[in-house]
Amino acid sequence: MVRSPLVDPLELAGALKALQDWAVQHAPAPECELRRRIVDHLGSEPAALPVVRASFGVYERPNLHVALEAWREGEGRGCKIVGMSSEHGYRMGIAELAQRGGSHGFVVEPGPIEYATVRVGERTLVCVSAGLFFLRDGEAPLVALLGSTDHGMQQTLDIQVMTSERSIADAFLGELRALMAQHNVFRGRVVEVAMSPHGGMTVEVRALPDVPRERLVLPDGVLERIERHTLGVARHADRLRAAGRHLKRGLLLHGPPGTGKTLTAMHLAGRMPDRTILLLTGMALHALGPAIAMARSLQPAMVVLEDVDLVAMDRAYFHANPVLFELLNQMDGLAEDADIIFLLTSNRPEGLEQALAQRPGRIDQAIELPLPDAAGRLKLLELYGEGLDLRASDLAPVVERTVGASPAFIRELTRRAALLAADARPDAPIAVSRADLEAALAELQQDRERLTATLLGRQEGDQPAHR
Repeated sequence: MVRSPLVDPLELAGALKALQDWAVQHAPAPECELRRRIVDHLGSEPAALPVVRASFGVYERPNLHVALEAWREGEGRGCKIVGMSSEHGYRMGIAELAQRGGSHGFVVEPGPIEYATVRVGERTLVCVSAGLFFLRDGEAPLVALLGSTDHGMQQTLDIQVMTSERSIADAFLGELRALMAQHNVFRGRVVEVAMSPHGGMTVEVRALPDVPRERLVLPDGVLERIERHTLGVARHADRLRAAGRHLKRGLLLHGPPGTGKTLTAMHLAGRMPDRTILLLTGMALHALGPAIAMARSLQPAMVVLEDVDLVAMDRAYFHANPVLFELLNQMDGLAEDADIIFLLTSNRPEGLEQALAQRPGRIDQAIELPLPDAAGRLKLLELYGEGLDLRASDLAPVVERTVGASPAFIRELTRRAALLAADARPDAPIAVSRADLEAALAELQQDRERLTATLLGRQEGDQPAHR
């Protein structure tokens, strides 16, 4: 005889599940150490307090760092930073920290403060990249959480602020933004803009070589026109404003590769040491929006857009490019008194979008940098021959055989001639003869060197026959 169980297994399982749910619901929640510190600092239950968030590009990390340092130096202010643990890379927000019993099934404990080292030119800054700031401004306590947030392929630097009143948090963030602008580490620097592998903008402070006026070999009057449109406006900025003239201006330098467009931009940057210079080329042109926003906040500024034909080709021949529209909108959106120079370079000006020149305030002046004539090529040979003990008393044949050569080509010619001279006379100081120059020129003109010559700015069809 089989006896029936005293208790139905299904009923027993249900009862045990109900008991477990009750236990979870009524068991004392573990007190999060960080939450306890937040309560002690703010002096009230934080779960219902307002949280205000501000987001910045990751490239602003050093500016946020110096702004926080400057804020702490204010009278009656204090700051203590605490690190916090994460779970599989996830880090709670400040509102989650304020809840009883933790969140997402784990309790956050104090951990090490995370730092990021940022190099800004000759200066190295060790910045907090993730941490909880317990701040006090006089009698007002604040808690700020600094960290980063991933947005798909991009990342932002975020700061969340909790206080008893939203107005206190708004005032703190407003002052922080003002201090970031006041102490901006990129002001007056040459900043190269690039795109990170994740799609965000990155910046790097660069030191450009000094390019004095005499290193630029251009036709008479060309450099004077360029300087008048850039240096001249900057020199008379206050008087022009007083006369109601706008300061923003656009300059297009165009010509074959290797004719000195980038070198001219470097020369101008060196002549305006107090102006912030932003360099964009290639994929960095996709960062136009934030780059020009940076230029606007750091003016006087110059935005150099190299090879702009990559994104600004005429819409009559190519599909519309969103970067082109961004460029047009940014140039139109600046106030007329904005002291910003747009310096664009292009090897193919004939294909550029016509709208760039059809409205004042975009491209005001287009200047061609042509291939050098005979006098220019002679001057370039002498210029790039400095330090080589150039023994070419008669350079006329070399000058004649370099018709159609760019300055970059002639520079490579003298370098290669110096190498040939060094190989031929290894035990003597390098002295370049005309024979060395002609041998180097013959090598460059050989069929196997044609691609190299083209890349260095030699125009196809302009190479005279060998002698």
